[in-house]
Amino acid sequence: MSLSEQQVRTLVQLAVTTTPDGMDCDGCFGRVAEFAEIHLANQPLPESLRRVEDHLQNCPCCKDEFEALKLALVSVVE
Repeated sequence: MSLSEQQVRTLVQLAVTTTPDGMDCDGCFGRVAEFAEIHLANQPLPESLRRVEDHLQNCPCCKDEFEALKLALVSVVE
């Protein structure tokens, strides 16, 4: 099985943006709901969630999940 050009680009992008102290996707998923609630409430982001923010900027999969969660939370409030 070979990778598509887009899959190769995504892998290269992830490899380039990975940091030694970075958060993985599992860690992000474990904290993304808390991050979304704080984000939607326009509250200051605690230092403990900075790694989630960094991960979301570098991981398209987790960012998509975050965006979907935000939409779900907003629709519940309305």
